[in-house]
Amino acid sequence: MSVASLNKNEFVGKMPDTTGFNYFDEDQNLLFLMKRYLSNEDFNRAKPLLAELGELAGNQLDQLSRTADKNSPKLHSYDAKGNRIDKIEFHPSYHEMEHLGYSKFSMVAMSHKSGVLGWPEEFPYVLKYAFWYLFAQAEFGLLCPMSMTDSAARVLEKFASEEMKQKYLPHLTSTDMDELWTGAQFMTEKQGGSDVGANTMKAEKVGDHWELWGDKWFCSNPSADIALVLARPENSQAGTKGLGMFLVPRKLEDNTLNRYSINRLKDKLGTLCMASGEISFEGAVAYEVGDIKNGFRQMMAMVNSSRLSNAVRSTGMIRRSYLEALEYARGRSSFGNNLSEFPLMRETLFELLLDSETTTSIVLHTAEIYSEADKGSEKDQALLRILTPLLKGYICKRARYLTAEAMEVRGGNGYIEDWVNPKLVRDAHVGSIWEGTTNILALDVLRSLTKDKVGDIFFNEIFVRLDRIKNPLSRRVGEQLRSISGRIQEQTKRILKIEGLERELHAKKLMNRMYHIYSASLLLEEADFEITDQNNYRKLFLATHYLCRYFLSNGFDDVYSVDKSLLDSFNKIVDWEPISQDVVNTLLNEIELVSI
Repeated sequence: MSVASLNKNEFVGKMPDTTGFNYFDEDQNLLFLMKRYLSNEDFNRAKPLLAELGELAGNQLDQLSRTADKNSPKLHSYDAKGNRIDKIEFHPSYHEMEHLGYSKFSMVAMSHKSGVLGWPEEFPYVLKYAFWYLFAQAEFGLLCPMSMTDSAARVLEKFASEEMKQKYLPHLTSTDMDELWTGAQFMTEKQGGSDVGANTMKAEKVGDHWELWGDKWFCSNPSADIALVLARPENSQAGTKGLGMFLVPRKLEDNTLNRYSINRLKDKLGTLCMASGEISFEGAVAYEVGDIKNGFRQMMAMVNSSRLSNAVRSTGMIRRSYLEALEYARGRSSFGNNLSEFPLMRETLFELLLDSETTTSIVLHTAEIYSEADKGSEKDQALLRILTPLLKGYICKRARYLTAEAMEVRGGNGYIEDWVNPKLVRDAHVGSIWEGTTNILALDVLRSLTKDKVGDIFFNEIFVRLDRIKNPLSRRVGEQLRSISGRIQEQTKRILKIEGLERELHAKKLMNRMYHIYSASLLLEEADFEITDQNNYRKLFLATHYLCRYFLSNGFDDVYSVDKSLLDSFNKIVDWEPISQDVVNTLLNEIELVSI
């Protein structure tokens, strides 16, 4: 059943959900973006694969995910004879999801080698993350170990010796579940948390390998076949510069367990299907990766890849939340009317839609930047340095609010575990915590501006994009955005001149503003393309509203047509029907009266 038909389906007055939907077929925005980023040949090759995953996500994968969520893994420390085994038992539904992710759709292998799913080369990142986005709409937790396996392979490709690559990469990128080795990163310690430089785990050189001693406090995927671990070699300096990166295999060459123990599994709020634990290293055999003096920097390459993955996964949950809310509101009546006809419900649904489309746009755009950075583009490497924390910092935090809003749309049912909303809310909360909290990400954005000097590149990217806008109405919106972006650029320069800790007070607000102007510029670029290609002003309608919501409103606004336009154009916007030039022109006439 298509979204367009939901306002007059047979479920009116009942309790509809999205069971049976194909999440790709329902997502006109993803289709639009795939056509934008992929060649015709690649799009035609990718479309049936995406449709197959979309169908699976709305059916089998979603049911497996809900079952696994209610059957958390269990740690068996000892066997019947008292031998230490540290075996984690997962529900069969989790293993079925692993097969779908690692094997059937090859979502780790696809960006590391050619020939996966019949693709002639390695998958482009923009397409890879489209797969992850669809998968995340049904299952978030498993994507954590999948992301760490993907990132571990990437780190080894960049920094490991040839011998280590040949030994481990074929397993990390295998699509055969019998040959696959999953990866993990163990970084957090009790006393450190976000302050990784306070870590104390010791590394001692013993012959041709190292031995690790100490504890790691938060280890997701603790049963991984290999883990990349930060530890401090003897006589190394304090802080992060004294940390080395080590590869720790789960099993030794003689097939015995390595010398580390899983003390217990965490009793978590969300991601319940996936294990996280506490680990003690008791002389565990380890092998150095890359430069022993550059371990933290190498680990951050893994973390940055995981941060983008986190933003993609949160974006997937935002999309799922919007679709659930829309389906429920259009299929449910209250006080004699369809819920989606009430003005406040339309406002809520529109907010969900707007954020879903903009987050999808910016994560896929950043995936494209990622590809260019990998090819050696210094400009794109600089952009990636700031976009990664921007996306992770804003989107993952925003997902917590939006999943809760969608829960409220469903009312009391949304609070009940029979429905998907509680799971979405629980899972969304971890996105803004692991791989750096929102505050840490805001400081990382600030660091990219002060240390890496990427501010000019970031703002110039926006201004160049605005220069390419052709349509007269789009240019009018662009002039508004240019003025706003110029002011934020000046604010940024003033903030960077502040000395001492006071500068950090502005970091989070600055991060959010920079996210919004960059997102708005992408939305406007898409609008210009849509007008030229389809004579449709829908995206320009969204871009105009986006500016109003995040930059032109000041809390004392008079009533004007931006608000009324939601009532008049809501169904057309939701159903991806054409929006006329006159509608946007009316909006702009009102907006241009507002002082920026």
